[in-house]
Amino acid sequence: YGPEKSSFIIEGITDNTNRTIAEIKKILSDHGMKMANPGSVLWSFEKTGEGWKAQFSQSVSEEAREVIHAATQALEGHEDIQRVFTNLP
Repeated sequence: YGPEKSSFIIEGITDNTNRTIAEIKKILSDHGMKMANPGSVLWSFEKTGEGWKAQFSQSVSEEAREVIHAATQALEGHEDIQRVFTNLP
């Protein structure tokens, strides 16, 4: 979960789940965010042919948007992360 009730789905492939989860938690923590239990936000997203689409958009302030963008960039830069989806419009 991110600022102002934003939520994310992070897709990845790894050979070491414990290491990758710890690294994802660190990236999120560095941006003031936290990781929920895996799958806990799936109810608010719909699986599509292109990935995941938020069923409910969450508008956030420009400041929160900047934090979310920075966190998303850091996550996408991780070698085990394939894609990051948010519920932002």
